[in-house]
Amino acid sequence: MPTFLSFRFLVTFCIILFSILSSCSKKNEKENIDPKKTYELVWSDEFEYNGLPDSTKWGYEKGYVRNQEEQYYQEASLLNSEVKDGMLTITGRYDTTAAEYPITSASITTKDRLQVLFGRLEMRAKMPKGAGAWPAFWTLGVNRDTIGWPYCGEIDVMEWLGFVPNYVFGSLHMANSEGVDAPRITPYAPAKNDLSVAFHVYAIEWDSEQIDFYFDNTLYATYKASEHTASEWAQFTKPHYMLVNLALGGKSGGNIDKDSYPFVYQVDYVRYYQQNP
Repeated sequence: MPTFLSFRFLVTFCIILFSILSSCSKKNEKENIDPKKTYELVWSDEFEYNGLPDSTKWGYEKGYVRNQEEQYYQEASLLNSEVKDGMLTITGRYDTTAAEYPITSASITTKDRLQVLFGRLEMRAKMPKGAGAWPAFWTLGVNRDTIGWPYCGEIDVMEWLGFVPNYVFGSLHMANSEGVDAPRITPYAPAKNDLSVAFHVYAIEWDSEQIDFYFDNTLYATYKASEHTASEWAQFTKPHYMLVNLALGGKSGGNIDKDSYPFVYQVDYVRYYQQNP
């Protein structure tokens, strides 16, 4: 969930460039996960309970946090983050009678609960429907509060934008030598279908040398340490925490289709695997 002004322009540019390149080559796609890699599940939330997200695993962001987004992130509200029937549902709502916070949503995070470093991060989810929705599954360096963004590094395992519903985005954000965000963004259109129609698996496989991005079993992007300076890659060799959120509008979400309220983002599970030696 980046915080820089030109992101939506960059997304549009990346989509155009990707469409041109993908029509010429499919070298960046690889069916099936590398069989040489084996992983052990060390943490997960399968959401097999009812109520709020498990407080031993998740905390909340609260308020108007970033990117000029229109939603106010509610803390511990069943209206915005509810676990039921084996599913986490994050709902973006618009209440015309609420004078203070008419647009609300939720952002849950493992900050101060779980640190992740290398391995496989995986989420199975179905996107909300409608322009203006901007759900994500992502990480930030645990030192964010100390050194700030983008110095802490950011991995966007999955971002989705309602105005281009058949694309998923896998991205990195890092500080360049001038301290400015130096993003790497790859759009991937796995099918003609709107990704709000069905559940899919969004994942990364991450080690000290590279980060691979997957949609279901298809590898669609790889970012390598060798492609960056040591200072740019440094924050991807340090612990991060995970976030799952539904933003609305803002710098990347764009104009919100108010007829699409409530926006419903459904998450079947979130898992963290460590690679076996």
